[in-house]
Amino acid sequence: MRILLYPLSILFRIIVFFRNKLYNFRFIKSKFLGCKVISVGNVSSGGTGKTPMTEYLTKYICSRGKTVCVILKGYKRSHDDMQVVQFGYNNEDGKLTSEKLGDEAIMLTDNFSGLPHDSGYLIVWDNKTSAAKFAHYKFNPDAIIIDDGFQLRKLFRDMDIVMVNPQESKHLLPAGNMREPYKNIKRADIIVFNHKFQKIPDTFHKGNLSKAVDALYRFESLVNFKNNTVQPDGLNIIAFCGIGDPVSFKELLGTLNVYISDFIVFQDHHNFINQDFSNIIERFKETKADLIVTTQKDFARLKYMSKQEGDFQKKKNDLLLNYPLYYAKIKLQISYNEEFLTGKLDEMIKEMG
Repeated sequence: MRILLYPLSILFRIIVFFRNKLYNFRFIKSKFLGCKVISVGNVSSGGTGKTPMTEYLTKYICSRGKTVCVILKGYKRSHDDMQVVQFGYNNEDGKLTSEKLGDEAIMLTDNFSGLPHDSGYLIVWDNKTSAAKFAHYKFNPDAIIIDDGFQLRKLFRDMDIVMVNPQESKHLLPAGNMREPYKNIKRADIIVFNHKFQKIPDTFHKGNLSKAVDALYRFESLVNFKNNTVQPDGLNIIAFCGIGDPVSFKELLGTLNVYISDFIVFQDHHNFINQDFSNIIERFKETKADLIVTTQKDFARLKYMSKQEGDFQKKKNDLLLNYPLYYAKIKLQISYNEEFLTGKLDEMIKEMG
């Protein structure tokens, strides 16, 4: 089927080529803001670890006493207005929902709840350029970090970080998953090869990319609704996820000492319905599993969904509170050339004054 889409991929390649040339030769000029701007992006259509890297950068810069605004689009949220969340906000009352923010932003809200209130803001808006301008003029942060911004060339970036999945297909949309040719990663200041849960081969070839960095995901624990943790050793589990790269989640589970009785895959940013909860619970009972395991992004989306039709909330809370549902807490770890990445960040932080 995809071979029939190759002519469209060629057309898409031509459009991307000329668009980039217009910016490269400054026929179209990128807008400068009065603060440092960092883009975390990719050249594929998702699942490379942009949001974990955004979290890593935010916490690093904030730990140096600087203020940060993080800009996200909020994919597949049901609201199109701008949402602003101050770092350090604890969403215990559930006023912030995944419908308002999107799953990635609601997950970051949880992960930023331990940051000082005066260290920055999370801003969700469909127009990331307008959101960045708003952040600059309203909050005057030391740095703006744009999640998924490599193709957002309307804004000048002081640092472009590109996340790469080494296993990614190299075909352009719609025949493949690439937003622009793989060679365009050379446009970035830092290239992060995210191996996720795979062992990095000793022969992994970085060519002449002196700006290359390797990253992995490190598993920490399984966490439930009440923030209780458990280690999964020897347990029988079922798992489900709705993320851009479900294979990586299955690879994570494969590194743990567990037996996987069932693995249920939904589309990325899946909007859960009552039947999903019933199916998950039914498979849990049929397999006589010990735990139900999902990703943090799926868990955050599920936890903060606010829709009220039918008995949705009752079934959702039944799954959250009455069954052993846990998410896999992971952390991005730089495994190669971290001193290059942090050195570049330190140079930028020094320039902030």
